[in-house]
Amino acid sequence: MARILKVFAVVLLLVAGLTGYEVYRNTQVEKIPARDRSLKLDVNTSKVLKALHEGRPYNAQILKDARTWIDRRFDASDFRLQSMARILYRHRDDLADEDYETLRRAFLDFKYWMDQPGEDGMCFWSENHQLMFATSEYLAGQYWPDEVFTNTGLKGSEHVAMGRERILTWLEQRWLYGFTEWYSNTYYVEDIAPLANLIDFAEDPEIVIKSQIILDLLLYDLATQSYQGSFISSSGRMYGNGKRYPEKNSMQAVIDSIWDPAQWGRDPSTRVGMDYNFILIENYEVPPVIVSIGEDVEEPTVIKGTTGLNLDELAGEDLIGLEDPQIMMQWAMEAFSNDIVIDNTLAYLRTNNMLSNEFLYDFNAFNLSVLRHTGGLAALSRKLNPVTNGTAIQRANTYTYKTPDYMVATAQAYHPGTFGDQQHLWNAVLSRAVSVCTTHPAKPLSDTGALSGSPGYWVGSGRFPHVVQDRNVVLNIFQIPQQKGFMEKSIQDYTHAHFPQQRFDEVRLDGNYAFGRTGETYGAFVALNDLHYFEDTTDDLVQPGRETFWVFEAGSAASDGDFDAFVARIKSNPVSYDAGRLSYASHGRELVLEYQGEFTIDGEVQNLDYPRFDSPYAQVPRKPESMSFAFKGQSLYLDFYNQKREVSPANSPGEAPRCPTLRQASKSALNILNAVR
Repeated sequence: MARILKVFAVVLLLVAGLTGYEVYRNTQVEKIPARDRSLKLDVNTSKVLKALHEGRPYNAQILKDARTWIDRRFDASDFRLQSMARILYRHRDDLADEDYETLRRAFLDFKYWMDQPGEDGMCFWSENHQLMFATSEYLAGQYWPDEVFTNTGLKGSEHVAMGRERILTWLEQRWLYGFTEWYSNTYYVEDIAPLANLIDFAEDPEIVIKSQIILDLLLYDLATQSYQGSFISSSGRMYGNGKRYPEKNSMQAVIDSIWDPAQWGRDPSTRVGMDYNFILIENYEVPPVIVSIGEDVEEPTVIKGTTGLNLDELAGEDLIGLEDPQIMMQWAMEAFSNDIVIDNTLAYLRTNNMLSNEFLYDFNAFNLSVLRHTGGLAALSRKLNPVTNGTAIQRANTYTYKTPDYMVATAQAYHPGTFGDQQHLWNAVLSRAVSVCTTHPAKPLSDTGALSGSPGYWVGSGRFPHVVQDRNVVLNIFQIPQQKGFMEKSIQDYTHAHFPQQRFDEVRLDGNYAFGRTGETYGAFVALNDLHYFEDTTDDLVQPGRETFWVFEAGSAASDGDFDAFVARIKSNPVSYDAGRLSYASHGRELVLEYQGEFTIDGEVQNLDYPRFDSPYAQVPRKPESMSFAFKGQSLYLDFYNQKREVSPANSPGEAPRCPTLRQASKSALNILNAVR
């Protein structure tokens, strides 16, 4: 026995010594920053593209600044390359030789994927970044097939092959599972820009048609999740301004180039960003059926769908591992530290020498042999919950109700009680100026970065509610724990709503009720506790308490009569709450939600696990073989694997397009965009 104890002690000492050495080694890793904020650079290469397109002198310093940014391998370098690629392919002859060389060296010297040489501070992994890096690599290699790319020592033709594989993987994953960053009014434009470049410049017909198909699906999302030209819905990634202000989203110029903003009483966007790649697209016409769907507000319409994957679905889809398709899906979901993937993450980081990256630097604390070889990483991830697990963007079952007067949208029963980094679970758009939502602040306003970081005061959530929707009614139950999680600085004991008094024509607060009117559209909150505006604000409606509910209901003059009648009806609606059970009745329908349990309507349990698309326009199962969309005699048929895309009605040769290409839109939105200097 004594001998066994001695051996055990020696082993413990060896493990302790190795662990101590590894801890010291990890502390010596030098962090590479995502960017140098002391550098004052103008890197908006879209402004150069716009000037060249208009035949105006361009600012060559922007290209030089962009190359500095790219050569330093700062985060979002791939953003700059999207407009630069279109400049290269469409305006080579308009560039001074010096400026062409600036572009050439930026592309030839770049690092295009995580397994290529070099350490850096770039983010390669989110859904939009994956496509931008792969597209940049493919188009650069295609343009200079025989040139040696200095970072890898490989020829351009070899980079074409590598970029092609990741492009096709990315496109297939969107076809099968939908967009992980679902309905993002920030990041959809960063998918659109590389898709537009592939459609116009790729020489591989498979890439071209598959990119057209996926762009169709993205624009279908845009059409169904916008109201009066404002794209605010539930979302996998959304920031504070994007959810609170309908006019402040990166997709507005795209929307205004497809749908005439005058029909909704809005002025066209004057934004010049990556959306300009789409504005100038040549080899794509928006299908007329998608245009018509985006304008459909004749009757109240329910639109359901599902997008993305849950973590527990990854293994069944063979999507846990270190190969590109596997790591692309995991990291598109921002699934790094969850217990089922954390071992995989650390292995990939070590293999590709990525632990110096600023975004990933904290993983050095877990890069220990004793954890890797004992299953300790997964156990530690569970112990550190929620911070380790809330960044993962999982599958959303989305429900949207559109009427002539408003739109309400929800990610149904999305992981109630968990932490969320940037997910936005429900939103109502009551007019082109009024957006309403609720969150549980992840940080108090007093914290540094509360309004700019994620999660923060408006971005993400300290704890998600259990939220469900039926037509114009949304039920939220919040149960905020008393005990904060490990690594959480604080946990707020209140929830709040964006209810902008200054944007409504009229607001009434009455105890636990709040009512707002914009024109002839109404919105109301019913809460458990009394509501009040946060100190010195007119938009931040607060409800104190850790266990609370919010009921939101939208209405209009058309359905309710005048505002007084709406207020009276809402106050007369039966509502009760007891031990996590919320009951609310309106218009003869009783909605009951059990926290982390069932949602019933008039006693019938609701199935919230939706097919890929379920709407008057499309009935499509998950992982479809093909898709069909139809509305008002117009249709769109898509078959990804057989590379078929059938648009009806199609334009005849020489006929003016029924839905004009955006390059031909010079008499409308493009004219206004071009007026911006």
